[in-house]
Order: sequence, then C-alpha cells, then structure tokens
Amino acid sequence: MRKSIYYLSLFICCLGCTESTSVIPTEISDPIHFSTRIQTLTTKAIITDATLPDNSQIGVFSWGHHKSDGSVNTTLRKDLTNTLYTQQVGSSELIASVDGHYPINPDTLLNFYAYYPYTQSGTNTPGSIPFDLNKQEDIMWATPVLNRSKATSAETVNLAFNHLLSAITVKFEKADDIKETMILQSISLAGYSPVIQLDIQTGKLTQAATESNYTFVKSQNIEIGPTQKTITTDCLLYPVAKPVFIVRISDKDYRIESTKAFEAGKKQTYEFTLQAKDIHLSGSINPWEEGGSSNETVYF
Repeated sequence: MRKSIYYLSLFICCLGCTESTSVIPTEISDPIHFSTRIQTLTTKAIITDATLPDNSQIGVFSWGHHKSDGSVNTTLRKDLTNTLYTQQVGSSELIASVDGHYPINPDTLLNFYAYYPYTQSGTNTPGSIPFDLNKQEDIMWATPVLNRSKATSAETVNLAFNHLLSAITVKFEKADDIKETMILQSISLAGYSPVIQLDIQTGKLTQAATESNYTFVKSQNIEIGPTQKTITTDCLLYPVAKPVFIVRISDKDYRIESTKAFEAGKKQTYEFTLQAKDIHLSGSINPWEEGGSSNETVYF
C-alpha cells in the first residue's frame, strides 16, 4: 500500500524542438506552476513541513515514443534526463536547472517520471538510482504520467509522490520475572544491506545482496525496565517480508525472527518484551496522515 505524500505539478513549455533535442528559449516563457501537498510527520528523517524544505531536490525524467508504439519507452529526452528541480532558500518556489519542452512532432508522446531526493549519478543509471539508508532520506517516487502529447502542453503534469520506505519505531520493556539488569546496546537486521537502488520507470526498490548485518541502533547503553522505552522512532528502512532482528543486550545477542513485514509507505511499531524464557515481539501499523496544501508559482 502506498500513500501519496504530495503533488508536484510540472508545466512543460511547448516550443519547437525534436524528440531528442533540447531547445533553450531566448525569451521569457510561460511560468511553471507547482502545487504541493505534504503530510505532517514527527521526525527529522521524514519531511515535516507543509512544503518542501529549503534546498530539497527532485529528479525528473521523460521518455518519448510515437503513438504507434503504445506506452513503450523508446527515447530518453535529453532535456529531461534526471533534470534537477530545487526548492529555493527562504522561498516557496521551485526552479528547474534545465527547461523541458514538448516535441514539435504531434505524433510523439511523452512519459514523465520523478523521484526524491535527487542524486546526480541517477543521470547515467535511471534503472538503478543508488541510495544509502545510513543517510535516512525519505525516498519517494511519483506515479508515472503517461502518453502526454503536444496537445496537452497547456495543462500541468501532475506528479503524485509515494513513500517507498518503511518508518520503523522500536520499543522495549522487560517482564517482572527478570530481576537482573538488562542493558540494550544495539539493534541490527540480519542479512540486510543499507545499499538500495530505485528503478525510475517501475518505482521498484531493490536491495544489494549481503550476508552482513545492518546496525541501525548503535552504541547504546539503555537500561530496559518494566516501563516501556522507545529506542528509535520512524527509522527509515527498506521493506522486507520477514525482518530478522539481532538485539544485543548486556553483551549477549538475541536473534528475533519477525513475521511482521516492513511495509512501504507505512509507519510501524515493533514492541519487544524481555522474559526469563523468551522474548516476545508484536507489531502494529499507524498509517501516515494527510497534511495541508500550498500553491506556488515559479517565474523564469
């Protein structure tokens, strides 16, 4: 299940150019209009404001194809190949690094794709744009807008963004049958890599294969008592069907195989209870909430 976080409307000027050639206008063109909708969330790892933060960056791709090709992507547009859109500091406006234009051929259709946050290396690898979970970035992908023709040049291209990661909260407590002191030191995921890639056309994330563990809670010295404690809140993680936690407590590792999947676009809570004979795990999901809206105009 994916929930849209905000909408980005991108108006592409209709100027004479071929399918694979970018033409930079010499006169002032019509303004690009943006409207965004973003929900309110609670941590710095996830966007919290009603608009994009200052200097936030979005990458936009477009492929062109002829009507007879159906929806098959054939030619990557040079003027919209990982084009950077940036939120200006102290302003509600977004600006483009390169202008994009509809082709002059009316039989050519365009497909639009976008993602957040922008990465420069994505220009050469649209099928595997790299990200690192250690950066704790709220990775999003826009539902593609397909088969836009020159006839629609006066209309905005509405891009609805979706969360691709899971936002995980972990809580611990111990039962009354444990009398000794229990110190939580770290939490890891077994066979889990922080290196992931995004396919811009499908919106699918893939994770690098590894036998190593990924430690997402490090170097702690937290005493676990009968009162539940929150260890981490909204940690952004790659969705997996059966996460395996490795919890280090008082210099001993506990392996916990969960049947509760990490789900894309959902905030989830995992609660651990330490008992003398076992560790119990439960999980719950809190859907991300819708937020306010804003409308901005960008002038060039």
